Amino acid sequence: MSRHVIGIFEKIENAASAVRPLERESFKKEDMELLTGCQYPDGAVIEEDWDVPLWKFAVVGGLLGLMVGVFLAGATQWWMNLDVGGKPMAALPPLGVICYETTLLGVILGSLAGLFWFAGLPDWTDLPYDAEISRGKIALLVTCSDERQTELVRKIMVESGAQKVTLTEEES
Repeated sequence: MSRHVIGIFEKIENAASAVRPLERESFKKEDMELLTGCQYPDGAVIEEDWDVPLWKFAVVGGLLGLMVGVFLAGATQWWMNLDVGGKPMAALPPLGVICYETTLLGVILGSLAGLFWFAGLPDWTDLPYDAEISRGKIALLVTCSDERQTELVRKIMVESGAQKVTLTEEES
């Protein structure tokens, strides 16, 4: 069973001041999450070190698009059974144009899929939420493993200026 402690703060500085003691108490960055209606730069409160290899999604999408283009252009000419008068069945100029367009389409769709993937969309996790967040407040969500950690987090958040601290439990 995991426990979530959510602290509601008025200012971003108060939420940031709660993160440092939590890190000193050996809470991992993966166990803390900032919930806010405003966009803050990465590392403003919780410093996260993660690589975003978006180019891999673009390359895979481009290769898939190229294969689709070759299939569409080549298979269409093959299946239509056209009389081409001794010329090659798959002419390179039209094949090149189709492959170029589908490769670009694959790169765009692959990049879009990568953006959604790394943004965590859609988010199907059932994390706790407080309506105050949509009214401009800042929430710090910490996942705890036991009762001792829960009380420690609650104490640190209150000392850092949390207006409200809520505890939720969920079955694993």
